Order: sequence, then structure tokens, then C-alpha cells
Amino acid sequence: MPSGRSIAEFVVKFLVIYGALAASWPLCGSAYASFLRESGKVLFEAVGPHDHIRIRPATPSEDLKDTVLAVRVANDKETGQITFKQITISSWMFGFQSTSILIGLVAATPVSKRRRVWALFAGLVIIHAFVLARLATFVILWPFVRPDTFWTKALRWSELGFVHGQAVSCFMPVLIWIAVTLRREDARRLLAPTPNLATPDAS
Repeated sequence: MPSGRSIAEFVVKFLVIYGALAASWPLCGSAYASFLRESGKVLFEAVGPHDHIRIRPATPSEDLKDTVLAVRVANDKETGQITFKQITISSWMFGFQSTSILIGLVAATPVSKRRRVWALFAGLVIIHAFVLARLATFVILWPFVRPDTFWTKALRWSELGFVHGQAVSCFMPVLIWIAVTLRREDARRLLAPTPNLATPDAS
């Protein structure tokens, strides 16, 4: 098993890298939020009518919510009234935090540089596919849910857990890090018992 020193070095490196990325949010947050919105637009316009989904900037509040996602859920042909269901999300919580955790974990892992570069590339692709999947969960399901039904409540709970859930933002990058960085031999090395270095008593 890894020594206490190697574990401490990994934790310190991760905290430093993650802390640096988190501290950069005031400088690059607006650019990341714009990237998230444009990625969402490209995805949603490719799979449905352009007027079915709207994604736009929001005035940032104290909880960093900066993006509004609205989905058309009803269209009254007689009155011409269109009803939208919308949520306001935080780009930090929704994608940047997960991305920062993943980068910190991969960069701090004591493997070869080539493996880290590959793991970082694959991990970033997967983490942003996951981010778009969180958006799609809201976009795809809401138009098919009728008010005041069991499925409305179920979808609301899934929205709170998967779309807004802080735990998901922290837990998913750990799973992706394990999948793209660690190999079978790494697992065997980590689980191997620590050799007994004690010298035998002289008799």
C-alpha cells in the first residue's frame, strides 16, 4: 500500500491545484458560463426546434447562479400563449467545480506524464458530456410531465438531486478520475499489504 508520505503529497498537490482553479473563478467564470451556454445551444438546436429551448445569461446572484434554462412545456394554439418552465443554474456548481476537481485529481496522481495527459483529455471530454447530460435531464423530461402528478414530484426530486445537487458535482469527477487514470495494476499495488520491515529479534 502507498506510504503515508505519498498519500499526504497527493492530497496536498490536489488541494493546491484545486484551490488555484477555484481562485481563478472571478477571472474566468464569465467565460466558462458563456462556454456552457453555447455548448447547450449547439446540443439542443441539433436535437429539436430552436424555439423549444432557451438558454441565456442571468444576473448573477449571491449563490453564483448565472444561467437561465427555459423549456417550452405548453403551447395553446387558440390563444397563442406559450408556457415555459425555467430554472436558474450556477455554472460554477454545474460544471466548473467538477472540472476543477477532476483536473486536480489527475494532475496530483503519481503516474507517468503521458498517462496524466491522456487521462486529462479523456476526463475532460467525459465530464463535459456529463454536464450536458445534466442539462438534458431537465430539457427532455419536463415537457412530458403533467402538473400535480406523481411524476411531477419525482422529476422535481431528480432535478434537485441530479441537476442542482452539490454532491453530484463532487462525486462524479472522482468516479471519472478512477475510470480514466487508474489501471488494474494500480489497484493491485494499492491493495497489496505493506511488507513487514521489522528485523527479527536476535537470539
